[in-house]
Amino acid sequence: MKRRHQIFAFLFVIIFSSCNMPGTRPTDTPRPEPTEGIPITGVSSPTAVPIETLIDVQVLPTATFTSTPSVILASPREQPVNCRFGPDISYAVIGALIVGRQAEVIGKNIDVTWVYVRNPSDPSTNCWLSVEFIHLNGDTAFLPVVGPPEIMVTDIRVSIDPPAMNVACDAFPQSVIISAQITASGPSIVTWFWESSVGKRSDQKQVLFEAGGTKTVQDYYQVDRAGDYSIQVGSILPNIRTGQAAFKAICTP
Repeated sequence: MKRRHQIFAFLFVIIFSSCNMPGTRPTDTPRPEPTEGIPITGVSSPTAVPIETLIDVQVLPTATFTSTPSVILASPREQPVNCRFGPDISYAVIGALIVGRQAEVIGKNIDVTWVYVRNPSDPSTNCWLSVEFIHLNGDTAFLPVVGPPEIMVTDIRVSIDPPAMNVACDAFPQSVIISAQITASGPSIVTWFWESSVGKRSDQKQVLFEAGGTKTVQDYYQVDRAGDYSIQVGSILPNIRTGQAAFKAICTP
């Protein structure tokens, strides 16, 4: 009986001891420590740039505003004024400024005795007005100086063939040939005509100069009766120039 009690006591001790033994616990997985210094691929980091190497900004010049003179207009004083090809009365008249009209002034000659304007008779061209005969509504100090036309007729020499004739008085009319040597200083279209001492006048004619030089033009003139004659040949464009020659017609009854 005593033996049985010892066995039960021994088993109780064993069972009690097993209850107090530490059990198996799940192992905690250690958390990864944050890693420093690992670059993130695919993202570029801005590089610090010294302030001296930033964009080179160019300093633009400061705009200076000046007052623009208003348009200067010319008007006649009392009567229409001829508008000429150049700043002198030797140049041809190519327009006119009539009373009640105005012309825009775009230039002047060096001594401001003539002004260069939009041709009031043809705004697609320009011409010259004498300051003596016009009013100006503004200050000409700002106007550019414009030189006279460089291309001009510089000489006209006239001859008549024959220079004298002697025919029967009932043989009229007779004809003579007018020849004129026209000299121009450069390429131009020269407009010319002839006029006789008895009042006959030709139509305007033209001769083309491809370069400066001399060209000969000719025309016929009808002599109606005996007498002393003179023939004047003149240019009207690009400028006015004249030349003259004389001839004699004698008749025998």
